[in-house]
Amino acid sequence: MLPAARPWPIARGSLCEAPCSVLRTRSGAQCESPAMSPLPEAELVRSSVQLYRYLLRCCRRLPQGHIQQHYRHAIRQSFKVHADEDDPERIQQIIKRAIEDADWVMNKYKNQK
Repeated sequence: MLPAARPWPIARGSLCEAPCSVLRTRSGAQCESPAMSPLPEAELVRSSVQLYRYLLRCCRRLPQGHIQQHYRHAIRQSFKVHADEDDPERIQQIIKRAIEDADWVMNKYKNQK
């Protein structure tokens, strides 16, 4: 059985289950955490193709098996859902949120590999 997972990227809404930059939780409170990138190339991500490659590289650092398969599937599905986005500002918001979510997932599995 897979642990409760948070798909990449979550772009719609701002419900927060775990630490992220500054987001609203279900109760309306804010949660804050230091922004750390799971890989040093995070600040170089500017396009959706770069984001896709970056997230798949992060996925390779996760524990082998079902966990990697789950997150690879979630990445692909999220890109299919947002394939029709054409607003550059919205795309940058999605990229920023995806990197924050990748950070959360990488920290979650940091000691399990």
